[in-house]
Amino acid sequence: MRMDEIGWHSVHGPEFINEREHGAGDWVFLLIKSPCRIFVNGEMQQFPAYTWILFTPEAYQKYGADGGEYYDDWMHFAPDADEETLLRELDIPLNTPVALPKGTEISKILRDICTEYYSARLHRTEITVQYFRILFYRLHEQLVRVNAVQDGSSDSGRLRQIKDFIFRKPFDRFEAARFADALNLSEDAFLQQYAAENGSTFADDLIHTRLCYIAEQMKVHLSENQTVEEIAQLCGYAGEDEFSAEFSRFIGKSPQQYLDELRA
Repeated sequence: MRMDEIGWHSVHGPEFINEREHGAGDWVFLLIKSPCRIFVNGEMQQFPAYTWILFTPEAYQKYGADGGEYYDDWMHFAPDADEETLLRELDIPLNTPVALPKGTEISKILRDICTEYYSARLHRTEITVQYFRILFYRLHEQLVRVNAVQDGSSDSGRLRQIKDFIFRKPFDRFEAARFADALNLSEDAFLQQYAAENGSTFADDLIHTRLCYIAEQMKVHLSENQTVEEIAQLCGYAGEDEFSAEFSRFIGKSPQQYLDELRA
């Protein structure tokens, strides 16, 4: 990727308008952070704050303020062949305005690109290229979220991936709302679909993965001769009874039985 120029949070007055009849000669990514007007389908149309558009080099450009101050982030660049392929694979729209559900996230990435590009750091070019890719991956995620493009995987596949993911990270603070948002589902719909696909509830899987981890740690710390009550306290349980009941349910034997077998 060749970066030509980049700017973050440029400010213009209410009369601002920019027109390039024959395009800019390079690719332009524009994130307009105020209500704006953009030339589309033969006329100037109104768009909300945090609308972005990716112009190809020869595309006609006309955009400007919509009665108030105008703010934007912008980037002039030329992608290499691999990056053009990435844009196609991600279904990034060209010369088409897109309103973002979370525009501040994209603006932050552009700020990071701008800061890195104008720095004197040794690997600023390489890091700028990585940020560039992150930018378009994040745009694709938001396009999927508003159902503008398909994500290329089935809902059932993603629900199974979520289960695998939480079993790899037993003590992360996972919340159903986080995954529901990523899948563009309500929390209730996510929980129902998760259970139907995986044959277990989201809450049970969180408990199960943590208890499997605890069981492995009991093997590691066997020589410390901890009691079940001490282990329950270390794991954040209010009492031994609750810990023993959940351990028996998911591991298949009580914690005391498990310890006795390890020590035999």
